[in-house]
Amino acid sequence: MSWSTLLLLLSALAPAQAPAVGDYTKLAVQGDYVVRDFKFHTGEKLPELRLHYVVWGTPRHNPAGEITNAVLLLHGTLGDGISWGHAYTSSSTLHPLLGPGGALDTGEYYVIAPDTIGSGKSSRPSDGLRMKFPHYNLEDMVSAERLLVEHVGVKHLIAVLGASMGGRQTWQWGVQYPEFMDALVPMISSPFPNVGRRGVIDFLPEAIIKADPGWKDGNYDKNPDGARLADLTYSIFLRTPSLLQDQLPTREATEKWVGEGRGSFGWPDANDFIYMMELSNGFDAWSELDRIHCPVLIINMAGDNMVPVELHHAEKVIARLKNATYLEVKQEAEYGHGALGRTVNIWGPKLREWLLGVRAAGK
Repeated sequence: MSWSTLLLLLSALAPAQAPAVGDYTKLAVQGDYVVRDFKFHTGEKLPELRLHYVVWGTPRHNPAGEITNAVLLLHGTLGDGISWGHAYTSSSTLHPLLGPGGALDTGEYYVIAPDTIGSGKSSRPSDGLRMKFPHYNLEDMVSAERLLVEHVGVKHLIAVLGASMGGRQTWQWGVQYPEFMDALVPMISSPFPNVGRRGVIDFLPEAIIKADPGWKDGNYDKNPDGARLADLTYSIFLRTPSLLQDQLPTREATEKWVGEGRGSFGWPDANDFIYMMELSNGFDAWSELDRIHCPVLIINMAGDNMVPVELHHAEKVIARLKNATYLEVKQEAEYGHGALGRTVNIWGPKLREWLLGVRAAGK
């Protein structure tokens, strides 16, 4: 099938037009789903697990009444689903991901973006249980997300896509529910366990918080300064040396940042942060990679300190999976992990074309 024929076919399937605006947060439809007696991998149960989510676009149905155009979009550490709708600096008047012609054009796709367990408006330790909140991992997150997806009426997804921690969830989806989607798009992430330096990036912030006397085993009256320092420590790895050099050009500026500054998460709740640092315990999609049968598009950033390209994780995946494609973005490398959002105009069109190909192959 030629690309012109394919585009004509998809335009017939998708007559609706996505709004041509930069900020999609106000266009999101928000909802909450409460799961009763959710059981975690540890055996712990939560009487009510609240899952907040947003959706964009309109579901389409086949003759059997099944939704056929849904995709699941997963955020990073301590993020939320609605953040995917924020305007991009590179395209302030047209959303490059959700807008007309975007990779996930909401005139074509029904986009579901949940707040994961422990983030946003979903249930998390800071709601009141503190360190008595059930200990969750990526398997629990994905189990809950499947329940949410089914709650909104979706039995099968065109694709699961996610960035950073959301990318690890994407890998987990692939090995946990390999028949539930037609494609996987893990971005700035790896299916390998968080060990070596990446493991240190998780465990060091947690240790900083627990070493603060103000933490009080999680029963603090005031969020301890250790949480701020843990956030700063984690943020060092999110940024590149050149970026920090520009942001902190003097000794005085650097000292002030350490003493008063806030990191990427703006002084998060200490207990919420600890749980986030522990959620990758037991994660090892690499060892189960053969369970993945659908096409996979891996998108990584060349300057990323969190997912260093020199470890060649993506190349190792490509060697094992029959239908995997790797896109390494070299532009904006000085922004490290954060280059993903700054380069959407580069990888977005390639993602769109790739998804169109996946959909055409499935016809």
